[in-house]
Amino acid sequence: MKWGLWIALGLVVSCAGEKRVELTNKEAIGRFRVGVPEGWKAISRSQMIYGVEVAAGPADPAAWEAKVAAHADKIVSRPSLGANVAAIWYKEGSDLILEAQAIRDGIAVSIVRDAPEGKEAVAEKLASAVLENYKPGTAAGFCLGPGAIHMGPSLSESVRMNWQLPAAGAKLEFSTQTVTEPDTKTFMDVEEERGMAGAAGGSLTVLSERDRTLAGLNGREIRIVVTLPGHEPQVRFTWHYPGVGRDGTKPKIDFVAKTSISGQVALEAAWEAMLPSLESVPVN
Repeated sequence: MKWGLWIALGLVVSCAGEKRVELTNKEAIGRFRVGVPEGWKAISRSQMIYGVEVAAGPADPAAWEAKVAAHADKIVSRPSLGANVAAIWYKEGSDLILEAQAIRDGIAVSIVRDAPEGKEAVAEKLASAVLENYKPGTAAGFCLGPGAIHMGPSLSESVRMNWQLPAAGAKLEFSTQTVTEPDTKTFMDVEEERGMAGAAGGSLTVLSERDRTLAGLNGREIRIVVTLPGHEPQVRFTWHYPGVGRDGTKPKIDFVAKTSISGQVALEAAWEAMLPSLESVPVN
């Protein structure tokens, strides 16, 4: 969740003795909080808990009415999911899609959940529970932005948030996903990527490769430069934590940052400010 202006204490770093970056706020998403470097702008965000896509933002009744109107010819029912909750079921291919919205203290909490025909009751129960357990302005639970869902960890949770630094042409993504077993393959095989670059007539240079612990979680950090014919070399930094099977509080986690070689210094400074700020959010 947005915590407003949060001036970082001790989280100012130098890169090559020159570049300095401050964390100007903290963003809570899913089961974690992370500092956002100065100048980086959020461009997208998504969350899922108990298999239900959920979002929260300023209430906009016109937007909901426009959504309903867009699906008007596909709507099959308007279920009752509780007080001050608007909901529709509509047909999409062979599946039914449930969309609902509840207004809580000026915030619209919305959900999307699909279900095979005949399984609507299960989807409605989950959707109702998610909407009922939203708490505005809290620092615990499964965080959406202006609030959080106060439900225990599930086996079907994921989040994804993207930022960009236009001045450096850089992009950074933070994502989590619950797993049934640790993911020991993602962002782990530099040689495979070297082969792919070579097949395209290019080359791959490993800047660094090491184990790195963030928020008490032991992950793998890799920094590479990929050079392809006719293109400016591209820099990519990754940090991957494989997760713990069937543990919603320890999903697999990925930080992925990319830029051109000309933006490398700015990216390094932001990376070294952001990653150490990662912390878990209390469940309750």
